[in-house]
Amino acid sequence: MTLELVIVILYLLACIAIGILASRRVLGSREEYWVAGRRIGTAVNAMAIMATLASGGSIIGVMGLAYARGIPYSLALFAGAVLGFPLAAILVAKPLRNFGKFTITDFLAFRYPHAIVRVLVPMLIVASFTVYIVAQMKAAGITAHALLGMDYKEAVTLATIVFILYVSIGGMLAVTWTDVMQGALMLLVVLGTAFVMIARAGSPVNIMQQATAVAPALGEVANQPFTSYLGSFVLWAAAIPIIPHIVMRVFTAKDAQGARLSLNIAMIIYSVMILAAVLAIVPVGKMHFPNLTDADQIFLKVMEQEFPPMVRGLAVAAVLAAVMSTTDALLLACSSAVAHDLLGNFIQKNLSERAGNWISVGVAWVIGLVAMVLAYSPPKLITEFYSAAIGMLSAGLFIPVLAGLWWKRANLAGGIAALLAGVAVYLIVQYTPGAPPLSAILFALPASALAMWMGGRFARASNNEILATIERLHKS
Repeated sequence: MTLELVIVILYLLACIAIGILASRRVLGSREEYWVAGRRIGTAVNAMAIMATLASGGSIIGVMGLAYARGIPYSLALFAGAVLGFPLAAILVAKPLRNFGKFTITDFLAFRYPHAIVRVLVPMLIVASFTVYIVAQMKAAGITAHALLGMDYKEAVTLATIVFILYVSIGGMLAVTWTDVMQGALMLLVVLGTAFVMIARAGSPVNIMQQATAVAPALGEVANQPFTSYLGSFVLWAAAIPIIPHIVMRVFTAKDAQGARLSLNIAMIIYSVMILAAVLAIVPVGKMHFPNLTDADQIFLKVMEQEFPPMVRGLAVAAVLAAVMSTTDALLLACSSAVAHDLLGNFIQKNLSERAGNWISVGVAWVIGLVAMVLAYSPPKLITEFYSAAIGMLSAGLFIPVLAGLWWKRANLAGGIAALLAGVAVYLIVQYTPGAPPLSAILFALPASALAMWMGGRFARASNNEILATIERLHKS
């Protein structure tokens, strides 16, 4: 295990070094810390967006989901995320970038100015993203355990400390620099592994034929309820345009055109990587390991069996890169939800920018350590686990954000009602015994839309200043 461990240690040290270098620039400025000075170029931002979404769930979890629930089910979820990128580019990238703030809460609190929005939205973000981070920690822990022989809890602890360290001191600039490196490493390992599988076992069509002969359920559409297929698709299609750690990337772009283009390029790169993983690696793994008790182990089993130590070391680094590239953005989004959205007014009035940023550092450590402890008892099927949490955000924020940007009759009453109705209906259906997995969003989004329509129809309209600002966002 020596060579694999050396590769991983060098990789982790490089991430910490990047955070230290970035800290010299960012800790004295809110603009630098939260949105990297709004000067990230298109190519860099595209790779960072791809890496942000391509989490441990995409490397470990999506393959595990395909192994356990069937490839059609995982592709339904994946297709929703792919659709979400052009939706974000068309519907939100330009006006939100022109809005020129830091977070999705900034926009919602402006469009629907009420304490409920300012408090509830960041609380939802922290709750959902803490679950998301727990899933990422499991991916890091099982990878280090399987390929390095480390104790699971020790691996989770080490990974968490490294993640928090470089995010908390380096802000969005460090996150961007590391995400580019991590995205490239993910692509190299996943595409390289898929290429080797195809070279050894034949074309993806041949691989699928061989795998479904051994395990027919792998390719069966009827393996899950239809509402789960549709729900997973809708959930992620609605999530990408509003999910905070993607929206923060929009704010880092140099301009609205760069934000749009970055999202579309990220969609293409992400699509290629996920298709390679699901259509080439998973079928081979299913043939070789048909009875895994933990489906999330499938990629690790393939790497352990098929490749020498050098490649296994790169695989560990790639999974850690996938985990880190999402976890760093999630931690930054949680930190901004507390230090900027909840405490921002107090900090601006009473503290310097540097002191405020150090509070952000403390928040990142608290949230990261809480997620670490929760990850010591890991969930199964991590992609389904964190998708359920992201569904709550989609249910609550999708309609208020889109209506706030595009419907002039959207107003305070409608915005609050849509937020509350979406979250409430989602949670009720999600925790109803026997409800199909990930189907709650199919009930929550219509409830949120109905609440928004009723508020716009019967309550007082938004003031002219708010409407004039929204109109300017589309014209800038």
